[in-house]
Amino acid sequence: MRRYRSFFLFTLLTVFLFTIGAEAAPAKKRAPAKKPQISEAERKKLEEEKKQKEAERKIKEEAFKKAESLLYAKKTKSAIEALTELCEDEYLRACSLLGFSYYAGRYGVKQDTETGIKWYEKCAEKEGNFFCHNELGRIYYRNNDYDRAFSYYEKGAKGGNPEAEYQLGKLYLEGKSVQPDYEKALQWLRRAAHDRKKPNRPAQCILVEMSYFGMGMKRSIKDTNYWLKKCDIPFVRAMQYFYGHGVPKDRAKAKEILRQANLNEALLDWNDFTGNARPSVGKKTIRDQNIPEDCAKKDLMFGTGRKSPKIETYAVKIFHPDNYYTFDVRDAFSEKLGGGNNTFEACRKTFYTSLENRRRFSRALKQKAVIKISVYKNACLGPEMTGVCDLNLPWQEEEIEEDEE
Repeated sequence: MRRYRSFFLFTLLTVFLFTIGAEAAPAKKRAPAKKPQISEAERKKLEEEKKQKEAERKIKEEAFKKAESLLYAKKTKSAIEALTELCEDEYLRACSLLGFSYYAGRYGVKQDTETGIKWYEKCAEKEGNFFCHNELGRIYYRNNDYDRAFSYYEKGAKGGNPEAEYQLGKLYLEGKSVQPDYEKALQWLRRAAHDRKKPNRPAQCILVEMSYFGMGMKRSIKDTNYWLKKCDIPFVRAMQYFYGHGVPKDRAKAKEILRQANLNEALLDWNDFTGNARPSVGKKTIRDQNIPEDCAKKDLMFGTGRKSPKIETYAVKIFHPDNYYTFDVRDAFSEKLGGGNNTFEACRKTFYTSLENRRRFSRALKQKAVIKISVYKNACLGPEMTGVCDLNLPWQEEEIEEDEE
């Protein structure tokens, strides 16, 4: 037994001494990575090439300034020739200016949409800062070609351009070229809003509403307050005071904020907010914010000679004792107009919207929240709308009970 004990003590002592020795030994420093050695001749050659490129850049820059001045002076022929030569020599600012001149028909240049797009596309082939990508994205978006718009914005967004990140987030939010995806929209909008060099303010404004209404995320009053400091949205501030979300409930202050901001639609809805809803059917109202469909050219869906059915846009408003939400829906599905392909039934119609909005509508029905649906007079021209349907109004339920008696 003593023999085993001695052996055990000897082993412990050996391990202890070895540990001390290892700690005391100086750590071996890693040898720094050796830089590739270049000869003096190669170094001089690289310097010469660098100087030559810089000299060429300055020459092109001076030539561009002269061509730009000629264009602004409407000496169109000389300017176009000089800019074309520079663009062919891959001076991309010249390509961009040619694109704008032709597309917009400015500085004495005859408007030519196709030629303008051609120059913008030539610019986008080599461009690194994505200005031309964004311009093409904007052009194709206006022409309802959302697939191409998505392609150009996606390239810019992946390259870290905040404007492209914002526009890509909007496409995911609206469901254009892709299915509506609030989570992906949130991802891109956050990147745009947090950009170190140039934070995108429109993205910050959208994030105020997404965080407050819980779009693509759980409602976060903390996030709402953070983004409100970047972009003040009076309606959201008013709703916070109305419901007591993150601030003391103060309905008088909420109403004053709405008045100061001239938010007449919300003031007209005041009875609905306070639980004293009145019928909206047949009554005309105006939206404070016009967020309906784009004025898309209707395709011929049924062949030549037959027009596509008119797609109406409706506004849905949900009033709950602890929440308010509004969104637009359509009474038919169109890929060009986006908006998803999820549906719900109301007002004896089938409405097309996003999955998130369909879930909100179903939840509101279960909660017996007041729901009002209005149709836009002309979604392309303005925000005027007329009430067509009211759900869960207290006065309706009372009348039904009296009739049954």
